[in-house]
Amino acid sequence: MKNMEKEVYSYNNQYLTCNDRPILPIMGEFHFSRYPEGEWKTAIKNMQQGGVDIVATYVFWIHHEEAEGEWDFSGRRNLKAFLSCCQETGMKVWLRIGPWAHGECRNGGFPDWLVEKEKRGKLSLRTDDPQYLKYVDLFFTKIAEQADGYMHKDDGPVIGIQIENEYGHAGGPSDREEGMAHMRTLRAMAEKKGLTAPYFSATGWGGAYVPESFLPVLGGYVDAPWANHTHELAASENFLFQPFHDDANIASDFAEGQSGFTFDTSKFPYLTAELGGGLQVTAHRRTYPYPEDIEAQTICMLGAGANLIGYYMYHGGVNPDGQYTTLQESKATGYANDLPVKSYDFQTCLRENGLPSESYYRLRKHHIFIKNTEELLAPAKVYLPDNIPEPMGAEDMETLRAAFRYNKTADCGFLFINNHQRKRKMTEKQITPEKPLQFTVTDVEGTQRQIIFDRIHVRTDAILVLPYNLPVVIRGEQLRLRKTNASYLGCFGGTYYFYADEKPEDIYFEWSDGKDHAKAVRILTIHDAEHFCYVQEGADEKGKVSLLPDLHFAEAGKVRITDGRQAVESIWNVYGQTEPNVYELTLEYEYHPADALSGDVWLELDFGGDCARLYQDGKLIDDWFSNGELWRVALKRYDCPTHLTLELDSFKMDVYYDLPPKRENRLAGARLLQLS
Repeated sequence: MKNMEKEVYSYNNQYLTCNDRPILPIMGEFHFSRYPEGEWKTAIKNMQQGGVDIVATYVFWIHHEEAEGEWDFSGRRNLKAFLSCCQETGMKVWLRIGPWAHGECRNGGFPDWLVEKEKRGKLSLRTDDPQYLKYVDLFFTKIAEQADGYMHKDDGPVIGIQIENEYGHAGGPSDREEGMAHMRTLRAMAEKKGLTAPYFSATGWGGAYVPESFLPVLGGYVDAPWANHTHELAASENFLFQPFHDDANIASDFAEGQSGFTFDTSKFPYLTAELGGGLQVTAHRRTYPYPEDIEAQTICMLGAGANLIGYYMYHGGVNPDGQYTTLQESKATGYANDLPVKSYDFQTCLRENGLPSESYYRLRKHHIFIKNTEELLAPAKVYLPDNIPEPMGAEDMETLRAAFRYNKTADCGFLFINNHQRKRKMTEKQITPEKPLQFTVTDVEGTQRQIIFDRIHVRTDAILVLPYNLPVVIRGEQLRLRKTNASYLGCFGGTYYFYADEKPEDIYFEWSDGKDHAKAVRILTIHDAEHFCYVQEGADEKGKVSLLPDLHFAEAGKVRITDGRQAVESIWNVYGQTEPNVYELTLEYEYHPADALSGDVWLELDFGGDCARLYQDGKLIDDWFSNGELWRVALKRYDCPTHLTLELDSFKMDVYYDLPPKRENRLAGARLLQLS
């Protein structure tokens, strides 16, 4: 399929291609209807700065047709405007059109009226029932109207479409052929409406139905906030290098322990769409995605052969207001978990308040590496060590965890090492000439040969990405970097950038000509690699290296706190809390954003208790399940209010926490902040 820029997207059984060139995209989930439309462009640019080149987004049916026949594509629900924003910023799009989505949305995205029709026996959801398909047809028609002109065939940004979600794993018929037929029906309906793209995908984990015309996409999360218990999980296998791994914990609230593939893995590239960029809290599980967890899981997937790195979520949001009900997943609607009414922060790379987390920076350096090496990396085959045993499961803290991706055509590769396991401590390791790390690979001539690494110090929690026999050009001469113990970032402006957590005198480089090429190399700290920027104004101009600044906050005013117990009647109470602590907050700004281009102001709340709710003029604007972090609320989207009401609920049930919360149900402090 072609567009005006001559981009032709395709795939083979190993990787995706653009104009016959191997590509390894970075995809991040961001829900347009869960974010203020005036902030979309900033959010997309922040994603791009983090290395994301495809935004994935759900079209939640209930967000657009809450009452039958009452369609709403205005404001933050305006899909056409969002696609236009993506086109303007150069961001590609992967539309997830359902009809069922999940996404921690009410009814998985189905409108109440549609669910009620099934309860009354009028139709059968998620089947080829003609009555159900009649409504799906209209839904797809509305999406197509919004997306008209923005599909790839029209020179638009939409290059991928996902049909359904977890179908056959989280709902759907038990009969495989019936399920496969329904997926094909939905695709045909979408294409008939003009919803076409180079790639059609389906989630492939847990036995979900993936017909032959779909690309299967996989995922993995560092924990399971949807698990139906309040104790710590066993060590996750997501921190091992496992080609084409199926995470049995995904959607285990629907089908615990179910796994297996319905597609032939030899026919498709290993693609991910739901690597947890974070974890969404639930009422009973406040799991925290430590940044080192998120980084390690990503590297394990990449090292094991993943050729699309897709995060769910990459940017958090806030649920829109419902006209008739709230729009979050809840037990009241028959789902397994209670979630915040408003917050869908996901504790991810870019938070609901627009601020980057530590995970954003940790992943960013790997995204820089991927985009700089994708033509070498995407075709590279995965090899596991052949002179050390495989780890004895995820609880094995002693055995080295490593994978080698070797490109036989270019005769080069990359060694991936992960020495981190969530909530465990792995031992330090030494790779030496006496105890080397060895891989047996097949070269371009079909001959097996050994590749040996022998001088690497692996610290506890270390994550290493080391090049092998890397093609380089130094002062016009083509050479090879045989080995190094420094992780590779990329080549920019003729300089080769690396980073390491070692003393400078302990870092070595072996070049094919045996000479010292120190002037062609720059070694960064891990921090500087995470903040690295290379800006090139024109194709013929030499670029400039700079570093993204660290986040520093300054006071933006004062918050006056008074008791407000009688101020507001709570609209939602999960645990029967009848008398929450109530505070009236008067906000006095020293700095006030003058317009949409000005910086934001954040209200930082330090509170104890189970959950908090924030009201503006009696309307709930945001809420927060305590998770051990400070709560920072972006205020510009609410026109920088001068008065807010805060409710705090005390603990009423057993809750699992990773970060210890304040137990006393009170507001300990409040500040107005701006970026300095």
